[in-house]
Amino acid sequence: MTLTEIRPLPISGQVRNMLRDKIMAGDLAPCEKLTETNLAGRLNISRGPLREAILQLTEEGLLVKEAYRGLRVRSVSRRELSELYSMRTTLERFAIEESWDKRTDAALDILRRRLIRLEQARTAKDVSAAVDGEIALHSWIYELSGHSLLKSHWQKLVPLVQIYMSIHNRQHGVTGVFMDANHKYVDLMQGDDRAAILNHIGEHMQKGLDSVYASVEADR
Repeated sequence: MTLTEIRPLPISGQVRNMLRDKIMAGDLAPCEKLTETNLAGRLNISRGPLREAILQLTEEGLLVKEAYRGLRVRSVSRRELSELYSMRTTLERFAIEESWDKRTDAALDILRRRLIRLEQARTAKDVSAAVDGEIALHSWIYELSGHSLLKSHWQKLVPLVQIYMSIHNRQHGVTGVFMDANHKYVDLMQGDDRAAILNHIGEHMQKGLDSVYASVEADR
């Protein structure tokens, strides 16, 4: 086995992860206006790596930079939440239909290991890792489908899902994630009742929507 050199993460990458953690934890709230000067002071970092980190998070979709409006954390409206619920429910149900007969022991083992990693992140109260773990868990079915266009649509939703999760974390903390629903999801994926998992998807998504919907300002 050939071992590759382990290199330390560049400062800009460390700053990006620091900012991302703040967003995921809700410490930087959706729609909050930011400036390089303010962020550099709050995080005690230099402006160069900060600019690179901001660019990376803007490309990722967590930060928005607009002419005359400056930099802000991406926001989410009630309409976007409702659309996210309907789109995620539709896409995930379709992904299940595409993947149902592709489930193998090896594929299901990957799903179980992702659930374990998610639980470990929650226990450690590692907000960023927990959000990544939640997304990885739900990405599994899209990866298994082998449907490239479907996977592409899911990836486009991920930044909005991250913001939704940051709102949830701001309300309930990282341990407030509905792990009972995730356990049921994994159990049903290992079973033979396709109708049950399709029904569970709708219930799980609706429960998440209801938990954050009231805290988001009404659309103007």
